[in-house]
Order: sequence, then C-alpha cells, then structure tokens
Amino acid sequence: MQIQHSSHHTVENTFRSSLQQELFELQIRTKNTLPSKEIPDSAFNDTLFLLEIMYNTGIPIPDINRTNHGNISLKWHTEEGTAIMELCGDGLVVYNAYSDDDSKDDGACLLSDAAALDELLGSLRCVY
Repeated sequence: MQIQHSSHHTVENTFRSSLQQELFELQIRTKNTLPSKEIPDSAFNDTLFLLEIMYNTGIPIPDINRTNHGNISLKWHTEEGTAIMELCGDGLVVYNAYSDDDSKDDGACLLSDAAALDELLGSLRCVY
C-alpha cells in the first residue's frame, strides 16, 4: 500500500512540475513579446491551482495560452465545439463554451467559492 501511495505522489509531483514549467515558459514568452501586457504572477498561481483541481477530477489538460488582454486562457477542443476559461489573477474564472450547433454556455465564479467552482467545472465535465 505504501508503494502505491508513493507512486501517486510521484505522478502528482511530475504533473505539477510539468505544469509549472509550461506556465514559466508562457511567462517568459509573454515578457519577451509584450512587456507592457505582462501576465500577473497571481494569474499563474490561480491557473496552477485550477489545473490541479481539474487534474484531480479527471478533466483533460487544456491548451494554455495568453490573451491579448494579459490573461491566461485555457482552451479545450472537442468534437462538439470549444470550451474556454480565462484567468486574470484576481481569483475570477470566466467560462465560455461554444458548440458546433451554435449553442453557448457561459459562467463566472471566484476560485474561493467552492460551490460555484464545482458547478462551473461540472459544466466543463459535461463537455467530456
């Protein structure tokens, strides 16, 4: 039982390190290309926090990019459409999903509001 527990922590630590590296590289690219619209460190922290929750609940890891406004964008492409979350570092998560049949689902919540965040992630889980 102890070995399984340790391997779970190893996978989780590898996952976290991988995400931290990807977010660090995004931060470097942002500073080198648009220094006036740097992504705040709090946005990286919020993104890492949210991605860890998603990982633990089985939501696939999205494409991670920056927006023209200096936010972090998480994007999932499915056979039915696209889902996008944006984080700007103030603890707010904005969610939009667009399906190929022109239907739309959207919402927003604070990362600190566990019930609202769970509902928002539930909407995302419905996409998968």
